[in-house]
Amino acid sequence: MRDKLKDKFLPSDSLQDNYLKLHNLKQGSKSVEEYTRDFEQLLLKCDLREDDSQTFVRYLSGLDEQIAHVVELHPYASLDDLSSLAYKVEQQQKAKGKGAASKPISPPYSSHNPTNTFPSPQTIPPP
Repeated sequence: MRDKLKDKFLPSDSLQDNYLKLHNLKQGSKSVEEYTRDFEQLLLKCDLREDDSQTFVRYLSGLDEQIAHVVELHPYASLDDLSSLAYKVEQQQKAKGKGAASKPISPPYSSHNPTNTFPSPQTIPPP
């Protein structure tokens, strides 16, 4: 029945378009929450049946690279776990960005008052 309704009301190339959208989906300037919502909607529209590990790889490949690298270091057992980790990493990165912008950057050494711990050649007695 479901297939008959799809055939009657959806254009014939709709499923192929959704597969293409899912394949090319990238986070880009979207938040992790928006990316995850789009990802899950496309999964449903495609009625995709694949192993969880394949879905995880598909999800990670569309995530922002910096977020994906951190998320891959943590254990996850479901797409919900994976998206929660990605959200947390995104929030941490945003918090670090705000903190770094508000703090002045100070050099690890003071350029105003250099201290030289080596004796100058003039003060070394000859042998």
